[in-house]
Amino acid sequence: MIRAVRRWIPLLLILGLLVGACAPATPAAAPPKKEFTFYIVSHGGPADPFWGVVLKGMNDAAKVYPVEAKYFGPEKFSIQELVNLLNSAIAAKPDGLAVTITDPKALDEPLRRAIQQGIPVVAINVADPRPEGERIPYMFYIGMDEYLGGLRAAQRMLAVRTPKRAVCAIHEVGHVGLEARCQGFLDGMKEKNVPVEKLDIGTDPTKAVETLKAYFTRNPDTDALLTLGPLGTDPAVKFLKENNLVGKVLHGTFDLHPGTLSAIKEGVTLFAIDQQQYLQGYMAITWLYLYKKYGLRPANDVLTGPGFVDKDNVSLVEELIKQGIR
Repeated sequence: MIRAVRRWIPLLLILGLLVGACAPATPAAAPPKKEFTFYIVSHGGPADPFWGVVLKGMNDAAKVYPVEAKYFGPEKFSIQELVNLLNSAIAAKPDGLAVTITDPKALDEPLRRAIQQGIPVVAINVADPRPEGERIPYMFYIGMDEYLGGLRAAQRMLAVRTPKRAVCAIHEVGHVGLEARCQGFLDGMKEKNVPVEKLDIGTDPTKAVETLKAYFTRNPDTDALLTLGPLGTDPAVKFLKENNLVGKVLHGTFDLHPGTLSAIKEGVTLFAIDQQQYLQGYMAITWLYLYKKYGLRPANDVLTGPGFVDKDNVSLVEELIKQGIR
């Protein structure tokens, strides 16, 4: 009897496998229903390394929450195009907007219109600097204190040495966030009576190098240079290397990307001020979801910077930069 049962065991196992193979497959779980649609509308296009990190933060948050997230940004810096994209986003009647207040006057009317329509609005990256009674009545701001960042940049350079002359190279004139960075830097340098100017270098890297070269030719005593993001960092590093000014000119910048990382490691750039822009994309979607779902919101603005990255801690963020998170 036992031998007979043993002979049937292999046949029973094969039969079980066949039955299992023929059984209808369990249907895959349907993806969660998208409860809300949110837009991030920015002055920077996704091809810009800085905004690519914001976009990643947005997309990562959209995987966590049952939302659809869309990003609008012009290919080239243009306030008019920013306004056009914002109007397109408002016309889509989203459940929430996160917007860079790059030009408060230009964005005032469309954003007030969106708010009157009941669309929750959060400012990211660039806040409206006007007094509370005049500013656009968005819920809160997620980003860096731009003026403080510029002031800290000046103080960091002054801790190394007092420059003879300093210059703030701005790649997008009129951008209130970049203007605030420059103003903080100018005010910090003037506290030590350092002559300091603002220089428009534009967004074309080749022209930016030539503009810097012309400025330093006119002002050969300049020994401190602040750039305001990757679009300024790359031409500045190229200029300093080509003109044998590494170590002679203190260079600081804002925001992180692979070129900035290399410049810090090589000793070309003293520091970069990091505003953790991944958080600006991630937290914009997170807070909009929490507000729409539960009515939750922070009591104050959410500051993601300024913080410093230099030779002492650059290795800690190197891998995260490669992953597009810093």
